[in-house]
Amino acid sequence: MKNKIIVPTDFTGAANQAIRQALVIAKRAGSCVTLFHVSDGKSPSAAEVKKRLKREAERISLEGGVMCEALILEGNVVDMIVQTVCEKDYDLMVIGTHGASGIRQKLFGADILKLVARVPVPVLVVQEDSPLAVTFDKIVVPVSSHHHFREAVGVILLIAGLFDVEVHLYSIHKPGFEWTPQMLTNIEEVTVEFEKRGIRMVRIKEEQNDSSLGYARQTLRYAQTIGAEAIWMISVASEEHYYMAKAYKEAMLLNEYRIPVLCDGGGVDA
Repeated sequence: MKNKIIVPTDFTGAANQAIRQALVIAKRAGSCVTLFHVSDGKSPSAAEVKKRLKREAERISLEGGVMCEALILEGNVVDMIVQTVCEKDYDLMVIGTHGASGIRQKLFGADILKLVARVPVPVLVVQEDSPLAVTFDKIVVPVSSHHHFREAVGVILLIAGLFDVEVHLYSIHKPGFEWTPQMLTNIEEVTVEFEKRGIRMVRIKEEQNDSSLGYARQTLRYAQTIGAEAIWMISVASEEHYYMAKAYKEAMLLNEYRIPVLCDGGGVDA
């Protein structure tokens, strides 16, 4: 690990929850945290925002037991986040979203999917009311036929290196539906990878009982039932069934259970 975590903030409750969650991970990993704010450069309160962010970083460094720095840049929010993550070479980004009921004009509203698709590092997305995960015991990993599936589970390996994770490799059987060779290959490859790394894995196969796009609701209900601290998701929708995959990913990121979502595989096809 490079031991660097970035947390974009717009000073909302969702962003504050992202900071709290990032600190939990940073303490376990021995990582430093960068609080990052993007300014449009036109606000008369820009100087005060800079002081506020710097004070928060100093407070975390003194009281939180984590080295923390403040970074403020001007420009387009999404563009500056992507550029900064690429230039500074972070291990992980933790970001808050305002959820399905949030106002789209807010900094990280329902457009969060566009951002995670462009960021070439793992992203943990939390909502303001997401439970703070003091550990990651269970992570649900829905199987996928995406051709970057194996590479995109790298974030699971990252988290498993810090916590005693049990991966629930999850699939739903639809009557009359046959899995593609790519899907079967993906399952086999990640199973071998998890076993090689000593990561505990439970293979879950459920019969379809939900008609939502991508079976998002059924997957979320399962994660809620077992008390999973997070659900994994590949950041970029595949070209096949693109719009269905996009709707599924939005449902995951803005889920009603407020379960945090671990995203990986961004910046590849975005």
